[in-house]
Amino acid sequence: MGNGIRVIAVINRKGGCGKSTLVRGLASAAVARGERVTVFDTDSSQSIYGWMKVAKQFNNWNDRAEVIHTYDPEEITARLDAIYEEPAHDHLVLIDTFGGASEALDDMVLQAHLIVAPVRPGRGDYTETMETLIWHERLKGRVKNPGNVPEYRVVINAVSAEPSATERQAIEQIFESMPVIEEPIMERKAYKQVDGEGLLGEIRDNTRKGIVQNHLTNALEEMDSVLKLLEEAMLADAEAV
Repeated sequence: MGNGIRVIAVINRKGGCGKSTLVRGLASAAVARGERVTVFDTDSSQSIYGWMKVAKQFNNWNDRAEVIHTYDPEEITARLDAIYEEPAHDHLVLIDTFGGASEALDDMVLQAHLIVAPVRPGRGDYTETMETLIWHERLKGRVKNPGNVPEYRVVINAVSAEPSATERQAIEQIFESMPVIEEPIMERKAYKQVDGEGLLGEIRDNTRKGIVQNHLTNALEEMDSVLKLLEEAMLADAEAV
């Protein structure tokens, strides 16, 4: 049994929380599985769209992946409708949202199966992510059918190999107060490399340095574990409806 079509909206009010890194990592994991990936880059910076262009220049891209830059929820709807009309296949759709959580995002995130927020283990990130959770609850009050609002999960991002006492305290606070998945994303050089060069698997396959390949493989496996947990969350939420 395949994974089918999954639509994830990545959102957080806090800039620098790792939103783009999460999008690139999840896209890399799905492509490495042999799935198709579509990313909607709705940010004016076009960072994800620019990432695809650079990756193609480095030959670190894959034809199964596509990035579309758009601000228009109707275009996203039309593209999603076209994807759903295709014969059954495994397809990960990622919506990289712009700015912070606001009513302007309502139409975009309502098309997702799950809303995901990356959060770094720090006070500022924690506060802003809580505000994103509040936005999520308010969204349920703005729609006719609150059951149509996707559920919400938090991914802890950029965790140090040896977290400080402050970081450990922040992580504990996140687990106690937010719907966080169990797999954190570690702070890895590989994620800086993927941000600047392309898909994790393609970079790995194009390098001859064994130690670099190992680091990229570890990062890819970590992102695949994160994706699996998010898929389990989507399945559990669907069964609960």
